[in-house]
Amino acid sequence: MKSAKEKNITVPGEGRVGPQEILRRKGIKLTHQRLEILRTLMESGDHPSAEEVYKRVKPRLPTVSLDTVYRSLDMFEKIGAISRVEILDDRSRFETRKGTHHHLVCVSCKGIEDFPWPAVDRLKPPPPAARWGRILSGHLELRGVCRDCLKRGGDKE
Repeated sequence: MKSAKEKNITVPGEGRVGPQEILRRKGIKLTHQRLEILRTLMESGDHPSAEEVYKRVKPRLPTVSLDTVYRSLDMFEKIGAISRVEILDDRSRFETRKGTHHHLVCVSCKGIEDFPWPAVDRLKPPPPAARWGRILSGHLELRGVCRDCLKRGGDKE
């Protein structure tokens, strides 16, 4: 049974599903730790690192380890339930798949915000990309300084 605040996500080829159904459909053993890690990521409004997911899960599951979080996130990425977002620092960030979208990245606070850009999504790859091979997906990342950092005088550029 789903909690009132539990969210569903869209998994390519699977439709909108909750954390238990995602794991069940992929034949992944349902454990309390895996469900809580996936649920935490699905309910996050940001793009947390593995360490941030761990800090959010730890109060509810005191026995969870950082290694378990890393291994679970890696598995969730392999089954297509989440995406790894490589941005500015050495830490990977994670997000649940939300369809085609792009990222605004603040070079000052390292915040990440999703945004749609249908006009870009409709573009065909340029000839050099087409000659390179088969393009499976595309993603645009715009870097700059967010409004909050500009207000605080955090403009690095």
